[in-house]
Amino acid sequence: MNITIITEVLPWPLSSGGAQGQFNIIDQLRKHHHFTLIFIENRVNKISSMKELQEKWPDVNIICYPLWRQLLNPRFFKDKVERAFKLTFTPDNPRFKVERILKPYGLVFSKDFTGFVNDIIRKENTDLIEVNFFTCLEAVNYLPANIRKVFVHHELRYVRNERMTKPFELTPEETELKAKVKEQEIDNLGKYDSIITLTEQDKRFLLEEGIETPVYVSPFAVQTTSCPFQEWNGKLSYVGGYNHIPNQEGIDWYVTDILPLLGDGAPVLDIVGKDWPKNYQTPHIQLKGFVHDLATAIHGSIMIVPLLTGSGMRMKIVEAMAMSMPIITTSVGVEGIPLVNGESCIIADSPKDFARAIEHLASHPDLCRKLGIAANRIFQESYSPAFLAKVRENIYQQLVDSK
Repeated sequence: MNITIITEVLPWPLSSGGAQGQFNIIDQLRKHHHFTLIFIENRVNKISSMKELQEKWPDVNIICYPLWRQLLNPRFFKDKVERAFKLTFTPDNPRFKVERILKPYGLVFSKDFTGFVNDIIRKENTDLIEVNFFTCLEAVNYLPANIRKVFVHHELRYVRNERMTKPFELTPEETELKAKVKEQEIDNLGKYDSIITLTEQDKRFLLEEGIETPVYVSPFAVQTTSCPFQEWNGKLSYVGGYNHIPNQEGIDWYVTDILPLLGDGAPVLDIVGKDWPKNYQTPHIQLKGFVHDLATAIHGSIMIVPLLTGSGMRMKIVEAMAMSMPIITTSVGVEGIPLVNGESCIIADSPKDFARAIEHLASHPDLCRKLGIAANRIFQESYSPAFLAKVRENIYQQLVDSK
């Protein structure tokens, strides 16, 4: 089968859940199918990373839509300059914060871009087109009608928007924009031949909106190998990059509302992920940046996932499950992952409960062991890379066969 993938995230390096998820699916299936990967260059997706990935995947055709061609588009250039200006001079303005949440940004479906993509699809004799990430969702309007198309929804944008705008009093214009973005999202999803969500919860959300397009659930696998439980090393860990807004929001909630309740005896929190500003570094928080070997960096710590908004699958939780780590999370953080409060994780939705959970685990090593072993058992049963790749392959085959 010839599969062409369109994505805004190059699956290398493995510095985000989206990159890791894509990498593992392609890596498992590339010996059985021919993949063409079209990625859109930006400050994260770099040509040097593409070359490294191409060395690992000589049998995958990796093609870049370069940044310079995007900058030739007046609308893209204007949006980029305006966004850079506001980030520099008015980053804390509430109206700009709402704009960053609601306004689709990062890709213009110009004639040059759509022609570039369709030329590749024709040359590769594509049997199936897979589109990843909300930014690329609109591509369905410009792709060949005679080829099956599947959209992989990493995070339902309208769910994320609803959750992230709750703290703000929206203007009438912003309320209208939020409704319009949701309407467009649902409309474009309906134009695909199928939709893949990462969790059963996201599938239920779509069905509640009346989506008639077939929806399949196909979780991503993590790169982390299953590890036995390791006694607590006295630290907390969080995994995630700064540029994903729910990560910023979650860590800000921890710093502002949870950490003061722990006092001077709070365990040190290691944040593993790219681009965190230095002002987050304190005696109680250490910034580790991107690490190549996650297990070496965090195995033996307690994983905290203080997320308040967003949608999709929290790869950081699955990574912790693989390493038999005790996990403290929120209801939003664990959404769609079959962990049970008190049995395989602790769920805490208020600062007081979250702080109490940290203190309790810190003084109860037997509970840490129980939670970590139970979480790892679920990982081995439901999240092994080979099993999840087979789930995805069966979906691909059904789509092509139903043509």
